Amino acid sequence: MSNGESNIYELHQVRVLRVYDMSNIDKLFLFRFEDPIRARDWRFGPGQFVQVSLLGIGEVPISICSSARRVGFFELCIRNAGRVTSQIHKLKPGDLIGVRGPYGNGFPMDQFYNKDLLLVAAGLGMAPLRSIFLYALDNRWLFGNITIVNSAKYGKELLFQKELEAMKDIATAENIEIIQTVTRDPDFPGLHGRATAHMDKVNVDPNNCAVAMCGPPAMYRGMFEELVKRGFDRRYIFVTLERRMKCGVGKCGHCNIGTATSWKYACKDGPVFDYYDIISVPGLI
Repeated sequence: MSNGESNIYELHQVRVLRVYDMSNIDKLFLFRFEDPIRARDWRFGPGQFVQVSLLGIGEVPISICSSARRVGFFELCIRNAGRVTSQIHKLKPGDLIGVRGPYGNGFPMDQFYNKDLLLVAAGLGMAPLRSIFLYALDNRWLFGNITIVNSAKYGKELLFQKELEAMKDIATAENIEIIQTVTRDPDFPGLHGRATAHMDKVNVDPNNCAVAMCGPPAMYRGMFEELVKRGFDRRYIFVTLERRMKCGVGKCGHCNIGTATSWKYACKDGPVFDYYDIISVPGLI
């Protein structure tokens, strides 16, 4: 945990400030801690997550999708995918819920300094990668060129599509390339195809680039092959996985992955893993 707290299970009240519809099943929530000191001092790193708790219903792990540099509030993009998240989707501005965390290992941003950045998202994967992207924008002088590839099956499922499109003019002046593509939507007016089909459009140097990815396992396999083929440094290829996470602190064993000789907890050892973790721990993807 990032705040040096002794009680890793401590639950804090947060208030819903705003709710935005992102798609038919995704909503973006803006939260603020009720305790002003907590709001001022709470810190997290891109790639970390929180446990969102509803009294009497349950809790779910959700990646933080706002910039770690913006103090006083945080954002979560939550998909309506089950019993707890369906109730979270009913929240309105002013409602109170519980949050504990942040948990997990985030992206090693200090290793990304002075490098180009390639961010590749598929579907809901754009949510945790948005945290890196906004962090890089807030610290633009620390990074080289940036490319973000945002993909989904259908145009209506492209998370943060309007936000990214609105940035394009300014982004070009800042050496930032924004690529948005769909795979199954013939009516989408933009690019079509998987992320791998648009690697010729990125503006990064494979010899000096950090890569962060989030999406389904099939996307990882294809991107690994493409990145290695293009000469990207394997040491700077990272993915974020949220497989079967439950308690958030490595106690329940629900997200234990691997074998007796090579295993990880997705919540505690991750959710961010590097290329060599992926190829050495069976079952990570």
